[in-house]
Amino acid sequence: MYVRSMSGSDVQAAVRALRAAFDEVAGCGVDLSTRSELLGALDELETLGCRLPSVSYRLLARLQAEATPPQMGAKSWKEVLAVRWRISTSEAHRRLTEAAVLAPRQAMTGEALPPVLPATAAAQAHGLINAEHVEVIRKAMAKVPGFVDTATRERIEVDLVRTAVGNGPKELKDSADRTLFLLDQDGPEPDERERARKRAVTKHKQREDGMVDVSATLTPEAWAVWEAIFAKFAAPGMCNPDDPE
Repeated sequence: MYVRSMSGSDVQAAVRALRAAFDEVAGCGVDLSTRSELLGALDELETLGCRLPSVSYRLLARLQAEATPPQMGAKSWKEVLAVRWRISTSEAHRRLTEAAVLAPRQAMTGEALPPVLPATAAAQAHGLINAEHVEVIRKAMAKVPGFVDTATRERIEVDLVRTAVGNGPKELKDSADRTLFLLDQDGPEPDERERARKRAVTKHKQREDGMVDVSATLTPEAWAVWEAIFAKFAAPGMCNPDDPE
């Protein structure tokens, strides 16, 4: 999709015009509309709703290039979005993650670069896929092993987008899982760099009782250390707070 260069004031004017157009639509009476007219209007609104995030992500990516969280009065971009738009930190994280892979990028030299997932970004910009499709594709592409070459990675993304255009999220996920399974079966064993890329410790949302769940993906070496610790201190009867011995 062609995007022409515009000044900041032009962008604001275009957004105001979009809001005015929405106000006009919202003020329309629907009681005299036929079934086909209602379906047509709903289809157009659904397509527009699918397209809007692509604009938001471009604006967000540009804002991140122009400012820093401290300049916005926060410690992180996740906090900036959560406070300004009154959304949860998990929703803010999702938007930032999708903006990082779907918005155009800029090289250190100033050269314009395409999105990390160009086919997905293009399909979203044209309203061909929805938010659920985007999430499935994004998560699937993040699981593609590092040994997969660039051309194959791009082909996988295009195939997933083609599947998404004609199917629902469940069918898309089934297709993505099948593709990842075949890659794992046919590809070489993950090397140390691949294992290091996947290692992580995740802190989950604090529960109502104040407890916090933590999950981890450990390398074989890390698990060997923790397995020995658990064998001793997680054995039945060990570390019992009600037993002074």
